[in-house]
Amino acid sequence: MDIIEIFRSALSSVLGNKMRSILTMLGIIIGIGAVIMITSIGSGFQATVTGEFEKLGMNGVQISTNFNKEILNSDRLKLDDCDLFKAHPGVQYVAPLWQSSGSVRLKNPADSERFFAIGTNGDYRFTQPIDLLFGRFLIDNDVSNASRVAVIDSNLSKKIFGRVDSVGEKITVSFWSLSMELTVVGVMKADGMTAMFSIPSMVYMPISTVMQLYSTEFIDYIYVTVFDTDRIDQITAELIRLLEIKKDNTEKYQAQNLLQAMDSVNSVLGNITAFISLVAAISLIVGGIGVMNIMLVTVTERTREIGIRKSLGATNGNIQFQFLVEAIVLTAIGGALGIVLGYTGGFYIGAAVGLMAIVDLPTVIGTVLISAAIGIIFGVYPARKASQLNPIDALRYE
Repeated sequence: MDIIEIFRSALSSVLGNKMRSILTMLGIIIGIGAVIMITSIGSGFQATVTGEFEKLGMNGVQISTNFNKEILNSDRLKLDDCDLFKAHPGVQYVAPLWQSSGSVRLKNPADSERFFAIGTNGDYRFTQPIDLLFGRFLIDNDVSNASRVAVIDSNLSKKIFGRVDSVGEKITVSFWSLSMELTVVGVMKADGMTAMFSIPSMVYMPISTVMQLYSTEFIDYIYVTVFDTDRIDQITAELIRLLEIKKDNTEKYQAQNLLQAMDSVNSVLGNITAFISLVAAISLIVGGIGVMNIMLVTVTERTREIGIRKSLGATNGNIQFQFLVEAIVLTAIGGALGIVLGYTGGFYIGAAVGLMAIVDLPTVIGTVLISAAIGIIFGVYPARKASQLNPIDALRYE
């Protein structure tokens, strides 16, 4: 019996018992489909996050106080530290940052919406991918005069005013017990990640206005971009050293550039995807056990057939190979259906949350090999049992 005939016989056996074959393959289909679906959505999410980081450029670094150390008020970052950084010849833009959360009143005064507040200056626009739809961003005069103005995103504008263009309108924002009325001077396009994961909207305010509201002289971070990305680590070290000299301290500051942040996020996302995929792959073991079980039933049902083939000269190796091929065909078909299920499910789930699911060729090849390996691993025992049947006893079997 040649190989082609063995594959035909295996396929005929699988198709001859459609319902049983489908139920047997179900574990394989679900396992492979789940792994493909999770990895494709995970890859799509990773690509989206990486894309967001790439929009920011890789020439930025965020400098902050290291609160793991003993920090005095004299060590903390202040607004005039930005002037120190601006004087460095390798620095392109300097944006102070103050971050908090607040709430804004909607049309109905009883209703409010949470938001992320960022106090900064005009340079911030050149360090982040801000897409202005209407009006303008913050300018130096806003910071100098501590102007009560704000730039909001399109999502928040629609929730407050029912339209995107709200330039010139007034909003009342609250930070715990502190409240302030601000004039909208600009509306920016809502960030894709904000819409995708229902993250609160963004409100940008002059940092001097924030500091006045909170009666503070301290800021959270200083964001710096450099002209030469190849020298970003060197320039960062020089800026931190300038701070240490000015404030007469050491090891009180830390810096993180976007490349490091992107690597960290990708590492975490990759580990999460791998773990969930591993959990989903457990169903493959269940599916493999199902394949073994059905192959043992098949051996029992075809005992007389085995006896006839052996009496006609089939060797133990021929019989074992035949049943092994049937197991491989069964799992390979299940694997193929699982790939289709995983790709389709990943595409539609990704579309529902605003992601483009990514299914790469190595993953597909890997899942096909895994499904074939399951057929071999869980098909060996039934195939071996079939090959060791005594032909005389097999022929007598009813």
